This record gives sequence, structure tokens and C-alpha cells, in this order.
Amino acid sequence: MKVFVDASLIVYLNARLPRDEAEKVERFWLRLLREELYTDVLVLDEAIYVSKRKYGIDVESTLKLLDRAILPYVDVLPLGLEEYLKAKEYMVRYRLKPSDALHLAVMDSNGLQVIATEDKDFDRTHVKRIWLNDSLQLVE
Repeated sequence: MKVFVDASLIVYLNARLPRDEAEKVERFWLRLLREELYTDVLVLDEAIYVSKRKYGIDVESTLKLLDRAILPYVDVLPLGLEEYLKAKEYMVRYRLKPSDALHLAVMDSNGLQVIATEDKDFDRTHVKRIWLNDSLQLVE
């Protein structure tokens, strides 16, 4: 299965969470590592920004996490004018934030139908959203 990895997952892998929550995130990540994983550079930007702003994690630590634990396992897909043009439509049709509309456009450009995110806004779209307690076997 091909899965788009959103920033929320990366942020939770990076943040200090209560033990039970951290274990759920880690189990989900380990299950995802068996799949074909993709993201875009905007997700990396969001993960760095949110980690710093919301959790006070310094940029250098987040960059190390990305380099060590994310980028070796996740292909970064290109983001260009074609995705922007699709994203314009998705902002209106699905009432998505610009960054989410761009992620959806990247997914469409690359034939991805599944996104790993806690962001319920994707439930209004044409892709399947999976999160911590979802069974990956439910999706082809």
C-alpha cells in the first residue's frame, strides 16, 4: 500500500508525549514502515515549524529526526505548478487549508489514495485517512 505521511505523525514522533500515547504513535509508525511511504517538502516544513512552535523542540533536533528516522524510509515527492492548480480547486471544493490542498494535489499527481494523519479535514476528501488505531489491512 502507498501511504502519504502528513506532518502530524512526524511531529508526534518528535515530541515528548505521555508514555501510552508515545507507544501508540510508535506502533503505528512501525506498521507504516512496512508500506511504501511518501510525503512532500511542505510536510517537512510543517513538522519543523510545529515542533518548534507547539512543543519547543529546537530546529536542529527536528532536522536530526528527519534525517535519521524519516527520510531514509519516506520518498519526498515534488510539488510544483500542477499541484498548485489542483490545490486551488481542492481549497474550494473540500474547504481545505492551502497546505492540506497542496498535499492532496501531490497525492493525486502520484496516485496515492491513503494519508496517515490525525487531520480530520481529509475525511471530507476523496482519499482514505488512517490514524493510530486503524488497521492497515483495511486498505488496499
